[in-house]
Amino acid sequence: MKRLNFTFSTKLTFDNYVYDHSFALRCVPPETAGQHIVSCELDISPFASTKQTVDAFGNNVTSGYLKGEHRFLDFEIKGSAVIDSDAVRDDYMPCYLYQSKFTKPDGAITEYYEKIKAECTAKSPFERTVYFSDRLSEIMTYEKGVTDTKTTAADAFALKKGVCQDFTHVMLSILRLDGIACRYIAGLACCDGETHSWLELWTGERWIGFDPTNNCSVNDDYLVLSQGRDFGDCAIDRGVMFGAYTRQLQLISSLLTASYY
Repeated sequence: MKRLNFTFSTKLTFDNYVYDHSFALRCVPPETAGQHIVSCELDISPFASTKQTVDAFGNNVTSGYLKGEHRFLDFEIKGSAVIDSDAVRDDYMPCYLYQSKFTKPDGAITEYYEKIKAECTAKSPFERTVYFSDRLSEIMTYEKGVTDTKTTAADAFALKKGVCQDFTHVMLSILRLDGIACRYIAGLACCDGETHSWLELWTGERWIGFDPTNNCSVNDDYLVLSQGRDFGDCAIDRGVMFGAYTRQLQLISSLLTASYY
């Protein structure tokens, strides 16, 4: 069990003025059996009135609206949480068994799965996840700049390259082909200055976290911000606005420090 102090900030800058800007943020970490939120403050600039809700996956959603013209939206969370990765979390949903928009396998992923499935002697969902991740780490490498937030598991697998989002999507695709319910997690990890993603797999009794990018089990150094079927359910920020802007620049930074509780 550890106490994590966290800071996470995002700066969105537009190349021209926008207005009538509706946005939804999933950056306030949820309270769960394995994650007790001691404190959390959310600051948004320019000032906007907001409403807090919880979506179908248990994520905290901060919805807001900016009517007047503006060229940026900044938001930041600061706080602390007590993490116990061994706690039993049992909020199972059947939808985690099925492929989703970003995890839908193509012929190449299916063929690869059939090959490694035939060679796998592990029985339990966790042991099979470890085996599949070991095999995936042999052929896929971490590289920034070759994928983006629209990249699917099939796209990333074809490249054999990507970032944490891509590793997670490919592993979710493989596990669901194997009949293992699993979900996408977006959050923060110690020693990582950006957001991170990993997965949780359902053992039949509880969820267990696994990080396919680093090919390791999740421990108390990870803070969950959101969860869902894939990245589409977990995006930190979504927005709809009007204006003559042509592009948006996003700058993300985070700091997560741990101490034994």
